[in-house]
Amino acid sequence: MSAFRPIVMIAAAAALSACASAPRVWPFGGDDSPSETAPADGRISILSFEQKLEVDTALGGRTPYVPPPTDVAVWPQPGGPEDNAPAHASMAGDFSIVARRNVGQGSSSNARISSPPVIADGKVFILDAGQRLSAFPINGGGRIWSRDLSPRRGRDKDALGGGVAFADGRVFVTSGYGFAAALDATSGEEVWRTNTQAPIHAAPTVSGGRVFAVTNDSELLALDATTGAVQWTHQAIAEPARILSASSPAVKGDLVVAPFASGEVVALLTANGRRLWVDALTRAGRLTSLSAINDIAGRPVALDGVVYAASHSGILAAIDQRSGQRLWARGLASTQTPAIAGDALYIVTVDGELTALERTTGQAFWVTQLKRYRDEKDRKGRIAWTGPLLAGGKLVLASSEGDAVIVDPTTGAVDKTLNVGGPVYIAPVAAAGQVFLLSDEGKLVVIR
Repeated sequence: MSAFRPIVMIAAAAALSACASAPRVWPFGGDDSPSETAPADGRISILSFEQKLEVDTALGGRTPYVPPPTDVAVWPQPGGPEDNAPAHASMAGDFSIVARRNVGQGSSSNARISSPPVIADGKVFILDAGQRLSAFPINGGGRIWSRDLSPRRGRDKDALGGGVAFADGRVFVTSGYGFAAALDATSGEEVWRTNTQAPIHAAPTVSGGRVFAVTNDSELLALDATTGAVQWTHQAIAEPARILSASSPAVKGDLVVAPFASGEVVALLTANGRRLWVDALTRAGRLTSLSAINDIAGRPVALDGVVYAASHSGILAAIDQRSGQRLWARGLASTQTPAIAGDALYIVTVDGELTALERTTGQAFWVTQLKRYRDEKDRKGRIAWTGPLLAGGKLVLASSEGDAVIVDPTTGAVDKTLNVGGPVYIAPVAAAGQVFLLSDEGKLVVIR
């Protein structure tokens, strides 16, 4: 397997079966990608936005307020808590790599690790590229249990993606083979399995006795967490081209907010699936076929009555949670989940620009350009960034080049760079004073 493997893969959704290998394209460049013509200042946006991302002078030189860190014992959902808005996590050390361990099969052309680990019950739960779910002790040690979730019969031999979540002593898993399942977190024994009409590349969110997951056909499923029975569904606009990612809905109170490949973000009642509002984070007049992909690949965040979500085609929006009215929007393309703390929203764009925005206005406190290419001079080998995570007073991001950067959230300055040892396409998570990175090669890297 190549050491450099793209996180973003574009699938012809209508042609997908549960096992089919999706057509894949690396949309952000590579050694054999077409060259770009750089302007005089050396910067070019892959989506060519007319709204340039730059510091807003209206903020008068203010810096973001960063709340003090708190002890975060668990990371039970793909996005941390069910609203995808984790607290500023405390750290036990000075951001050094303290462990690297093999935890499963790495990604290949026919299989892929696509979801973050979840941490609960003293364990780290990981779904590897071979659709094997394993439990490991949080503080190191051998595998506690593992289960091969691939079908025992049928022609399906490979599956792309899926994810895990934890609630009430069970691990819930969705699979590119086209099913959702629940396993006992202590023993790994399967409790139930429900077949779906389409593969599920997205990770689930579990809340209020329901499992919420979005299929490749842009259908949101609400399953009974006890039995696996389908309680209700919502069909969004099916999109023929999408980003192969492990996004997941946000749940806040009686509301579930789901992202879709069409660029739609939809709010529904958790009890019955009644739609309350929908917003389309799409931009007209895109200049390339890649920039016309509307997918919301990062998780929406529901916090303090506001939903924050970003699309690949170039809209980051803050939306009133109840009315669906936009509070503000910026021309910014991202495949990542924003991190929100204090008065700031932190997000990294598809062009490697890390920025801190004022939460109520969307104005930029600062903008930092992270490394964009392995070979900056010849503009070869586009680098993808994932994160950020706020932990120990710093922002943590990782890259497809195998680096993790530690960034000052008040200024955007890169304080430290760590060599992870392999490409990372999955955002970091934090629990028990540690940061965990899952590499594309199936290694769990622990930072403390």
